[in-house]
Amino acid sequence: MKPVSERFPRSVASAAVLLSALALPAGTRAQDDRPQPPETRLAFPQARPSTQNAAPPSGDLFADDETSDYQIGRQDLLEIAVFDVEELSQIVRVANDGTIRMPLLGRLDVAGRTKSQVEEMIAERLADRYVQDPQVTVFIKEYESKKVAVSGAVKAPGRYEMLGQKTLLEMISEAGGLDKDLGKEIIIFRRDDRGETRQIPIDLELLVYEANPALNLTVRAGDIIYVPTVEKIGIFVTGAVKNPDRYEVPRSEPVTVLKAITLAGGTTDRAAQKKVQVIRTDPNGARVKFDVNLRKVKRGKSEDPILQKGDIVLVPEAFF
Repeated sequence: MKPVSERFPRSVASAAVLLSALALPAGTRAQDDRPQPPETRLAFPQARPSTQNAAPPSGDLFADDETSDYQIGRQDLLEIAVFDVEELSQIVRVANDGTIRMPLLGRLDVAGRTKSQVEEMIAERLADRYVQDPQVTVFIKEYESKKVAVSGAVKAPGRYEMLGQKTLLEMISEAGGLDKDLGKEIIIFRRDDRGETRQIPIDLELLVYEANPALNLTVRAGDIIYVPTVEKIGIFVTGAVKNPDRYEVPRSEPVTVLKAITLAGGTTDRAAQKKVQVIRTDPNGARVKFDVNLRKVKRGKSEDPILQKGDIVLVPEAFF
């Protein structure tokens, strides 16, 4: 095999011009100090694939997959390679204005273009002034603009890439599936064309348990999927009940004295059902008590009080 210097003849003077050209601002043409014929223009050596002079970006650059028509967006991370010209290869993140910056070419507007379109644009601009027959490849390393956030009562909350079309249930599956203590609905926060965020409530029971396909919406890039957790309050049930303990109940579902005693397994045979007490701490920290006649409550002849967070339901024993 011939030495590199024989395969790509390049004088010391032309190498110096190359380095100076890379330092010039975009749109500035590099000039050699030596006199040149009017038809002659400076150019890099003809670019051709080489595994020796430039390593290709990671990933299969030529795979015909579902990302081929993906439009590059803001904050995407691109790996750009110009074969045989290492000085122009780089990893760059798309700015919020949709542009990237490349040596010699300056700022390039890439947002909204596919990677093939960006490859063609870079190749055309390089061929116009700097490189003969450039071979450019673009690999999208991170699809930041195509991510969907999933939060709340899921096992692995986070931001997930959405390549191709994904449904609501598919994105929840990406986040590890639903966790315990779910609310009754899922909320999708979506920004419209005017930049305003609206909420799309999805009935969780109809979506998951009744498998209503109309509710399994197609998500969009930038959506936030929120699965609310149920806020619970603690209530203590003690005394002559079968399972005295602290019980957590959803704040959204009012719990009465009778329901709390039912959660505790009901009263024992020795319970004084006419003398049930509710002990409550008021906002000032003082404890207050009020009596509940459980027998009248069961017969519908007395009100069944709704309990509050931290209430203690005491069922005393009867003495015969």
